[in-house]
Amino acid sequence: MRAVEIIRRPRDAERSKLIAFVDRMTLARGARPLSDHLWLDLNSADDDGFTAVTVEDETGVIAMAQISAGNDSFSLEALVDDVQDARRVLDDAVETAVDTFRRNGGGRLWWWVDNAGPEDHAFAGAIGLSPQRELYEMRRSLPLDRSASITTRSFVPGQDDEAWIAVNNGAFAEHAEQGGWTVDTLASRVAEPWFDSDGFRLHESDGQLAAFCWTKLHTDHDPVLGEIYVIAVDPAFHGQGLGTELTLAGLDSIAGRGVTTAMLYVDAHNTPAVALYRRLGFTIYRTRHAFSADLSDAQSTDSPIPQGA
Repeated sequence: MRAVEIIRRPRDAERSKLIAFVDRMTLARGARPLSDHLWLDLNSADDDGFTAVTVEDETGVIAMAQISAGNDSFSLEALVDDVQDARRVLDDAVETAVDTFRRNGGGRLWWWVDNAGPEDHAFAGAIGLSPQRELYEMRRSLPLDRSASITTRSFVPGQDDEAWIAVNNGAFAEHAEQGGWTVDTLASRVAEPWFDSDGFRLHESDGQLAAFCWTKLHTDHDPVLGEIYVIAVDPAFHGQGLGTELTLAGLDSIAGRGVTTAMLYVDAHNTPAVALYRRLGFTIYRTRHAFSADLSDAQSTDSPIPQGA
């Protein structure tokens, strides 16, 4: 017997149940199967824009779909345990989450799926979502045979916050996840156990922040992965080759901490960035697909919503 539950304002016990399921999946897969944005939202006391759907059997939670608010849009991710009919269980969780989202006002929704196949495309279409974005995860070995030729310094929390937010939000103004950051958004990342200010490299020109490369070590991987977590150049400093130099500075920082594999995410349609990373020796490791639609005025599906939703 399986039960589907919708959680919009989780109590402490409900939040702990969801976190425990993600932790269990992390242990089983060797990496957390939930993005930073959704993970932090799950752990936060701020429930605005939050929806979770769980599927449980006699053993406990076996699947979960989570929707979290972002930069003028919402992100959906889902994960399922290794059960016999995992695909159907996952689809049930996602469909219920999307239908609940519609019924509670809706908005622009992005559903992220790794290496989406024909079945994912067909299911997304059935619930009103269409393919919109592809995100490459690219990797390469370290160290490189070249290093950055510009000077960078470490990020100083409390000192560099406002300048960094201005550059980040200017560079990612239209980005659903990385745009629209606030001091609180930044503080939530700085408070994470993985944060290392020396791995957060800033480049200044005439006393003004011109570009940055923020790195992150994934110590839950074996071997450890070093990620180019966020990288951007202030639009006023475009055309000076700073994208390449800041990438090199980030890779120098990662290699300097003894990590031998680097990774990053880049929009598949960002041709200049993909070309830059290919020139630096990165190759595609996997592709994340985003299915999206503005569901504000959409009609809900005919699938039933559990009582109490």
